[in-house]
Amino acid sequence: MKRISIIVLSVMMVCLSVFSVSAVDYNFDAETVSDAVYLENLDAGVVVYEKNSDQKMFPASTTKIMTFIITAENVSDLDKTYVTIKQDVIDGLDPESTVMGLSSHIGEQVSVRDLLYGLMLPSGNDAALALADYVGGGIPGFAEKMNAKAAELGCKNTHFANPHGLSDSDHYTTAHDMALIAKHAMTIPDFMEICNTVYYTPEGFATLHNTNYMIDKEAEGGKYYYEYTKGIKTGYLDEAGKCLVTSSDKNGEKYICVCLGAAYSYDENVNYAMLDTAKLYELAYKNLGIQTIYNSNNFLASVDVNNARDEKSLSVVPEKPITAFLPNNYNKEKLQVTVNCPDQVEAPVKKGDVLGTVSVKYEDLDLGETNLLAAEDVARIDPPAKEKSTESKMPMFILAAAAALVIILLVILLLVLSARKRRRARQRSRSYRGRRFRD
Repeated sequence: MKRISIIVLSVMMVCLSVFSVSAVDYNFDAETVSDAVYLENLDAGVVVYEKNSDQKMFPASTTKIMTFIITAENVSDLDKTYVTIKQDVIDGLDPESTVMGLSSHIGEQVSVRDLLYGLMLPSGNDAALALADYVGGGIPGFAEKMNAKAAELGCKNTHFANPHGLSDSDHYTTAHDMALIAKHAMTIPDFMEICNTVYYTPEGFATLHNTNYMIDKEAEGGKYYYEYTKGIKTGYLDEAGKCLVTSSDKNGEKYICVCLGAAYSYDENVNYAMLDTAKLYELAYKNLGIQTIYNSNNFLASVDVNNARDEKSLSVVPEKPITAFLPNNYNKEKLQVTVNCPDQVEAPVKKGDVLGTVSVKYEDLDLGETNLLAAEDVARIDPPAKEKSTESKMPMFILAAAAALVIILLVILLLVLSARKRRRARQRSRSYRGRRFRD
């Protein structure tokens, strides 16, 4: 008789708030000032919070993430490739435009690496123009490369008109698309090192300072500093508001966050994109994580064992743990555990023998399947042996002697019969001769 009992999984979790999006409802309860927001856990590839993430927005200087990508993918050696700084290339920039100071180096050669630091730290629009001229032959050619790359990365609502992000009605993206762009940039050598640098001094230049105060505990009295932040890029225009793309890494758990269109006034002087980002990271780290649904020590079922030495019901355990990215206080009643085992198994059974499988779902999310293994050895008891014949119990030499004796007796018998036959033949012969004489 099949006897499989699912054992209640017990995982004690901290009771905090739940979060939202994807196949699982995360109910991420966060109020943000930014008009468009996108938060993704990079380890699980799960979007846990979105707000107008597909709405077209002005990206401002977060555009320079794509400028870095196009440059790095078209220049093989950042240190040994030099760009001659041309006056006509950087002409026309607004005097208040953020720059790295190339106007003081007209006619000089600057390495691509130094230009990338100037692009990402102080958000140098002059560096963006110099790189666009070198790599794309000017803004139109460079923008064409930017748009081709955006399409390649799967961006559906993005169009770039320039390499720096200054205002243009045909220059837009979304929080979701910007996350796609940033995730690709994070795979490029040197990108994270450069954009996560606080200070950098190119030869012959004044020290460059990163405008991302979330990675600088000294900036603005440390009010925006969040210790787990890694890069990436700030942006601001009156039309765009405060924009920010960052990543975070706390104990190996990684996120990416995009905030676009955070209202800003010089009177108030508060960067709400940074405050939103820190709030979202903190909520995520407190309330979400990789949960172990069961591990290899959980008894998930029991199966009857036939011909066991003792009457036996064998426990089975998963071959490997099944984990999932879920809220810490996920509803365990929503777990759907399916155990597939045979009705019975025959002894002997060795610990670790595969006896079936178990699969687990949470809401609409498949958490995986793994083998079920025997948790212990089970010995077999054989039925009583039948009595064997006397011959089978005799030692071989006795059997051989008996066979020889039988052969000897047969030989003797044959000799006796042969002698008797000859005697009878002689008697018949004498009888025959006697009759002839009387006749």
